[in-house]
Amino acid sequence: MNKFLRYSLSLVLAFVASVTFAGTTPYKVLTFPDEGTEGKDINGYDKTWKATIGEDVWTIENFNTYQWNGWKFIKCGKKKVASVASITSPAIDQPISNIVLTIDKITKDKIKSIKLQVATDADCKNVTEEISAKIEDGDLIFKPTKSAANNYYKFVFDCQAGSSNGLIQVSKIAYYKVGDAPEIVDITNTAETAYTIAKAKELIDAGKGLSERVYVKGTVSQASKELNATYGSLSYNISDDGKTENELKVYGGLSFEGKKFTSVDDIKVGDVVVVYGKLKKFGNTYELDLNNTLISLNGTTTGITNITTDEAAKNAPVYNLAGQKVTKAYKGVVIKNGKKMIQK
Repeated sequence: MNKFLRYSLSLVLAFVASVTFAGTTPYKVLTFPDEGTEGKDINGYDKTWKATIGEDVWTIENFNTYQWNGWKFIKCGKKKVASVASITSPAIDQPISNIVLTIDKITKDKIKSIKLQVATDADCKNVTEEISAKIEDGDLIFKPTKSAANNYYKFVFDCQAGSSNGLIQVSKIAYYKVGDAPEIVDITNTAETAYTIAKAKELIDAGKGLSERVYVKGTVSQASKELNATYGSLSYNISDDGKTENELKVYGGLSFEGKKFTSVDDIKVGDVVVVYGKLKKFGNTYELDLNNTLISLNGTTTGITNITTDEAAKNAPVYNLAGQKVTKAYKGVVIKNGKKMIQK
């Protein structure tokens, strides 16, 4: 992790982790819809409003709620116009050691930056620390090093003009006070260790780590009835044995490398597939969420870029969170091949 001074501020890079915190309850949490009333009136990307959870009030700028018509998240980023959105916490009376920002979806090539500012004042003019994040979706973990009681924490999202509205979708911010040691849960895998349908459903029910994409392997039990003419996507079901029981729905799936399918017959009953996407449950239906991508079809692969099975990857060096190289004997949270994991 590189550290350098800029305008007398400490600017460090936030971890983008394939994780979810469990075990320790966050000190403060912002989720949506909030308990306040202002968000119910927002249906645009150019308003400032207040989100309320209990006695805590966050200031939200240039995020849309769609008047909470089915949304459990907020979105920022405007069509054809550059914009800057922000989420500012109230003064938090405890020093904060970890903040987890959950981004469900992001149009990466249209985002200039995502930053956390730690400030001593509500207007965030006296910023003591600034932390930048890699432009990714998932759980972004920010670790303030100059946190103190009664600080304010402001997330700033700098967006370019988009081809559509809603470039970033945020569903949760969790604040952990100093002294807490949350457990890190990592469910990411590789195409070669793709989850069975049974395991995927087990992970969905456990509800941990679901903000990250995973590989799932199954046999097509129900093919798509139609090709989405606009997006070139197919929705089909897969199971471990190819039967129409204990299925996982591949919703709005795309072809290799995220390209469009060209025919409803591209995926047929009996095909064995490996698919890469986010696990979720919609009502009673277990799913791979929208915009998942096909990785393997009946053993044929195209454009796989995320498999790390060569010897170099297997024997890659391991580092602790301080950036120090450690051995296999080290116990705890480590970083290998750019990913966080627990070494036991």
